[in-house]
Amino acid sequence: MNKGGYLLILLIAILMVATGCARNKKIEEPAEILPTPLELAKAAFQEGTEAYQNELYHDAVTAFNKAREYYTQAAPTSTEADSVDVNIERTQINLAVTYMGMAFDSVELNMYDDALNEYESAANIYKSLAPLTMSVQERDDNVAKLYLNMAITAKNASQFERGLGFYDKVLEYRPGDQDILMEKYTILKDNIRDEVRAYQVLKDYAEASKSYDAYIVLANAYKNNGDNNTASTYFDLALETSKTPEAYRNVADFYRSIENYSKSNQLLDQLTKIATDYATLAQAYRVMAENYGNLNNTSKKIEAYDKSLTYEKRVDVALTLANYYHSAQNWNRVINYATQVLSLESNNSSALILRGNAYAKTKNNTAAKNDLNRIVNDPVHGKTAQAILKALK
Repeated sequence: MNKGGYLLILLIAILMVATGCARNKKIEEPAEILPTPLELAKAAFQEGTEAYQNELYHDAVTAFNKAREYYTQAAPTSTEADSVDVNIERTQINLAVTYMGMAFDSVELNMYDDALNEYESAANIYKSLAPLTMSVQERDDNVAKLYLNMAITAKNASQFERGLGFYDKVLEYRPGDQDILMEKYTILKDNIRDEVRAYQVLKDYAEASKSYDAYIVLANAYKNNGDNNTASTYFDLALETSKTPEAYRNVADFYRSIENYSKSNQLLDQLTKIATDYATLAQAYRVMAENYGNLNNTSKKIEAYDKSLTYEKRVDVALTLANYYHSAQNWNRVINYATQVLSLESNNSSALILRGNAYAKTKNNTAAKNDLNRIVNDPVHGKTAQAILKALK
């Protein structure tokens, strides 16, 4: 065999071996590329967002929990650009908001225990945050609002003690909040009927606010319970915080109610120095007059009544003064005050008999007859009028 034939046989053999090897070798498929934890997290987050928007809250909770898990898995290999920590917080916030949506639905269905659990889940999520996308104050405000919702829900469910506990949680974030303290007081007073605890809450309320309204509420509470000594302390504190006419009147009314007429008039006198509207001034002087009457100080009583008429004309006050001066036989003043009565009530028989008699005493017979003839048939003053007329003839 020549050299060319040998080479041909060798080439054929090589080709046969190569073909056989090719037949026995498996074809390798490309490796499957799995999504990264970061990609899975983003997909789950989107799934949760869509479920929440469709009010599928349970599905949203499941999806957001998955997103949180995937973001946590992605954290060790993530870069700053991936913002994994921020996305974990956003997922947590969305989860909390979802629990709130569930709670709202539960409240509407009167499923109060479920609502409380859902609110609490939301609160715990917010409390767990070391906030990156909000301030610490914003986080705490959200927690306080959730505890407030829980307190209201518990109250609506007649779970009053539980509600008080939630109000206490609110106060941890809003120390001295007046509205919360007053709500606690109302629950203790009206629902639980525990006056001792109710008064303590009121004291906390007053101390926290240092406000006129707070001290007045506390003062009236003690007054209504018959403890006037303690009540007076808080009425005085109320006046220290507010020197308005209303404050002076309210505190003066208290001292009048416990028959401390002198203290009442001292306060009313201060009121008259700062009040500007006539109705307030007239009322103050009328009350002062009544107080002086209870103190048997007639001259001061008449003086105060007279001042009240300067600011407001009233039948009862003018008639009181006309009667007083009739007893004192000051006929000109009787005519003056009786005329004021008749300017308000032209047929007032009491004023007509007083003025008619005063005219008779001052020898103004024509005027006397005009007044007295109008009431000769009056069931109360008719006979007196007839007697005076007879004496004038």
